[in-house]
Formats: sequence, structure tokens, C-alpha cells
Amino acid sequence: MRKRLNISFLKAFLFENSLPPIYTKILDTNGYDFNIKKNEKNTSNKHIVIVKDIPDYFTIETAKKPKTVLKRIKTLKGHLVELDKFKNIEDYLNNKFSSKSRSNLRRYVKRLETCFNIKCITYYGDISREEYNRLFVSLKELLIKRFKQKQETNYELQHLDEYQQIVYDMLLRKEASLFVIYDNNNPISIRINMFKGYLAYYILSGYDTDYSKFHLGSIDMLKNIEWCINKRFKVYDLLKGYDYYKSNWATKTHYYYNHIIYSINSIKGYYTSIIQKVKYYAYNVLKHYNLIQKYKRVKKIFYGFKHKSEIKSTLYTFKEINIDDLDKKNKIDIDKNDSFLFLRRPVYDFLFLNSENKSNITVSELINSQNTFIIQSRSKCFLLKIGSSKK
Repeated sequence: MRKRLNISFLKAFLFENSLPPIYTKILDTNGYDFNIKKNEKNTSNKHIVIVKDIPDYFTIETAKKPKTVLKRIKTLKGHLVELDKFKNIEDYLNNKFSSKSRSNLRRYVKRLETCFNIKCITYYGDISREEYNRLFVSLKELLIKRFKQKQETNYELQHLDEYQQIVYDMLLRKEASLFVIYDNNNPISIRINMFKGYLAYYILSGYDTDYSKFHLGSIDMLKNIEWCINKRFKVYDLLKGYDYYKSNWATKTHYYYNHIIYSINSIKGYYTSIIQKVKYYAYNVLKHYNLIQKYKRVKKIFYGFKHKSEIKSTLYTFKEINIDDLDKKNKIDIDKNDSFLFLRRPVYDFLFLNSENKSNITVSELINSQNTFIIQSRSKCFLLKIGSSKK
């Protein structure tokens, strides 16, 4: 029995450079032809082919096949940055953000560089296999940690092994990049981008939540938009999802379409197209009445019940004290001693709030005093009191 075939348009477009033979050309609004190859494999014997998530900024030309039906169904909103409208990152920021927002973004970058030994590297055309593999191990850890904190299931993780297999060669051909923010030699933010001609695509990213006070997600986005402008890409497609965040950075929205391709005699194909239409109509109705967000909140509650033993919130307070008033204390290393990894976030928050460099502080545990620690800088001393509670 012939089955339904699902094809991700962007995967076929970026990874494989091929699409089903019914597609003859993919053009941009100016008539630029992306020269996509025809893929006969696994499509000629299918009743139904669904090509998902085709951006509406492409003009898709198709072959006229009298026994074939192609239905176009509008689905979700996407976001992109029109890079070619801006001379440089300052021009983009001036046009997109208020003076207060621009000031905040600069402050986040400066504070991160003040508090840590930061370096940013874009791997594009060259990277050692050893470092490449290390970064993917780190990216997986960052994604797991981030989504555990959000109390959500991370659907990107299922694709990570596939990305690791294909991105290396694409990176060497300059069809992909890895952008990494390092604290010393430790990756704290990693982003995968892919490229097609003048188009840049944000695929996925992860950052270390211990540095959340520094707004790593915003710094990561800012640095990548800057890099894409400098490399003369014309469009940076941020893809779908997370509208509340991506809309802050995008200069234009667009929509995606699913194409349902089936034989004119296929009843199953006809009903599949009807079901797809109803599905996305219902989604938009739910979204209009804010029911999607309510559903996500309910899912988060159930996630919390399911992973109750894993989810903890760390409560902490700082209090400036006189070092002479302290009892005996024991110096600790919060990065190398796994027993004290839970201290990283409160200590890094302290660095942000006091604009202190990590190398200029020491962290100690008060002897005979449970969950009480000392953060000592060159000029000040603070008592850090930790209280951990399960949600």
C-alpha cells in the first residue's frame, strides 16, 4: 500500500538541494533562480506528498500534470530581518530599537565582557573536527538544561544528531556556520546558521542559563545579525515559533504554506487537504482567543508534575558584611567541584549586579553554617544565603 510522504521544504532546500519533480523552479521576488534539483526518489509511487513550511517569499513554479492536484494551505507566521536595508549594525539598531533598548543591549554586552573572559568566534569555512564534536556535546547539554528550566519538552533535540552529521561539511563549504560565545574555553552560547545564496537561516541555538542575568539570548542574536550584515547577506530568516521574541528583532513577517500533492483520483489525498486546512484554521482561531498560551501553561503544569523530582528553584539573598566578623571558612571552586555547581547562577548574578570580574572574587563556604557562603571581592565581602525549594 502506498503511504503518505512528508517533506520538510527547508531541509530539502538547504541540506539536499532537491525537491519533488513537480517543482520546476524556486525564484525570489526579483526572479533569482536557486537551481533546485528534481528528486524522483520516493515520490513517484506515493498517493500523497506533503511539502511543509514553504516561505511565501519564494515564487514556486510547478509542472503541469493533468492527473496531479497541488493544494496550497497557509499555516504559520515566520520572521525575518531584511539585512540589505542597513549599512551596518548601528544603522539596524537605530531603525529597529528605541534609545533605551539600544542602551540596554550595549550594557549587556559590556557587562558580560567586564565580568568574564569572553571571546566570540564564528566558525565558517574552517573548524577542527575535535572542536566541532565538543561543541555539539555542549549544545546538547545547554538545550537540555534550558528546557528543563522552562519546564517544556524540547523538540529540537531529536534533530541534533542529524545536524551534527551534516553541518560539518556544510560549514567547510560555507553553507553553514557555528557561532560560539566562550567564557575562557567554555562554550556558553552556541548557534547554528545555514545559508543559501544571499539567504541566511537561523536554525537553532542554546545558551547556559547560569548566565541568564546577562541576556545571552539577546547578545547572541545581536552578534549574529551584525555578522550577517558584515558578510553582505540580504535576508536573515529567523523561522517560525517564539513570535513574542523574534518579533522584537524582525523587520518583516511572512507566512508559511504546506503543499499537498496527490493524484486526482485519490480520495485520501482530497480528505488530507481538507483536514490540513481545518487544522490550521482551528489553530489560528485558538491563537486569536489566546487559548494556545493557556494550553502551554497547562502543559507546563503537567510537565512539572511529571518531573517534580528534577525541578528545583534556587532562592538566595546577598548581604554585605564585615570580613572580620566571620567564623572559619573554606575556599571552594564552583566550576570544578560538581557539588557546588548550583552556586554558579547566584554568583554570576552577583557579578552582574556589582560589575565584578570573575577572576577578582573568591567563593568560600562557611564552616558549621549550612547553605551559607562568602563572596569576597577586592573591596567588599558579601554573605550569600541559599535556600532551595522544589516546585
